[in-house]
This record gives sequence, structure tokens and C-alpha cells, in this order.
Amino acid sequence: MHDILILSLVAGILAVDDRAGWQSLLGEPVFSAAIVGAVTHQMTAALAAGVALQFAWFSIGAARGTRRANVVVGGVVGTGAACLVLKTTGDLRTGFVVASAVFFGLLAGEAGAVLARAGSEVRERWLGRFRLPPGEPEASRSLATAVIGSAVLVGVIDAVAVLVMLPVAAGLTDAFTGRMGGVAPGTTVWLAAVPALAAAVVIRAFSSRTWGRYAVLGFLVAVGAAWLL
Repeated sequence: MHDILILSLVAGILAVDDRAGWQSLLGEPVFSAAIVGAVTHQMTAALAAGVALQFAWFSIGAARGTRRANVVVGGVVGTGAACLVLKTTGDLRTGFVVASAVFFGLLAGEAGAVLARAGSEVRERWLGRFRLPPGEPEASRSLATAVIGSAVLVGVIDAVAVLVMLPVAAGLTDAFTGRMGGVAPGTTVWLAAVPALAAAVVIRAFSSRTWGRYAVLGFLVAVGAAWLL
């Protein structure tokens, strides 16, 4: 439960960055996975799940447009579920557990997107009724409160979503993998190939100079956060 609470808090912070902050791309699964791995001490599984989720969402991102999956919720839930199951059960079928958790992470990303859109509608209605007071000090305080409150709402929604979904995803992953006997060799081969494919997609997506800077910044922040945690 301790890890779940920490990961929920992490998801809330990443959500603020992803949708109400600097958009450093730290909330993308390929980067947030490093934080999840550091918290759970399952870095290999976390990175494998993270790049798999990143690869899936990059492949459909352009087609989805603004109605994209909630990559923060889906990424933390998917990677977190894999790490928690491997940490608590000691299952040696890492590839199979990761593949199963990735599936539930994709589902969580869709559910998280629905919650995020509902939260955005509430936030927009609230901000639409905002009016600045006549005095300058009061106006500054009211504006700061509105901006901070808007960002906090975004973080709280994703934090609560992860708090609810992560235990469910971990339980379903454990139940699903526990009922399976052996695993086909192709699963291990595919899991080994996915990181290479994901890396190629990431490099292609950030090939421009501007986006490359964001990719480097996000990577450095993820490594720094993982080292501190």
C-alpha cells in the first residue's frame, strides 16, 4: 500500500506537468517508468512496460488527436502493476507479467482520459465564472488562487485515478498470470524486441531540434528523480 500511495502522488505531480504545467514530457511512460522503477525497485520491469506503452500510444497518437489516452494514468498503472506483481510474488516470468500489465495499463489510460475530460469540464466552468476583484492586491491573490487551484484539480484527479486503478490492475495481472502455466517462447522474444521498436519511434518523434531538447530535458529530469528516490 505504501508504494501505491507514493505512485499516486507521483501521478498527480506528473499530471500537473503534462496538462497544466511546463509539459516537459516527463509524464510520458518511457520517462515516468524510471520513477516507478525507482519507487518499487523493479527498474527492468518498469522500463520494459514503459517503452511498450510508449510504443503503443505513439502509434495511435496522431489518429486520436486531442482525444488521446491519459498517458500519465495509463503509464503509472501499467508499469506499477507489473512492478508490484513481480515484487510481491517473485514471479520469474517477467516478460509475461509485463505484457499482461501493459494491457491493463492501456485500459487505465482510456478510463483516465474519460475522468480527465470530465475534470476539465468542471475546471472550465469554474474558471468561466471567475471575475477579478477591483483592487490590485485582491486581484493578484484571486488570480493566483485560481491558477493554483486549477492545476491542483488536474493533479488530484489523476492521483485518485491511480490510487483506485493501480490495486485493481495489479490484482487482475496477478490473477491472470497466476492461472497461466508455461509461456510461449515468442512472448520473451517479442518483449526483447519492443524496447528497440519503442526507441526507434521515440527517436523519430523527437527528431526535430525543438522536440529533441524537450526529450533530453525529460530524460535528465527522470534520471535525476530516479536517483533521488
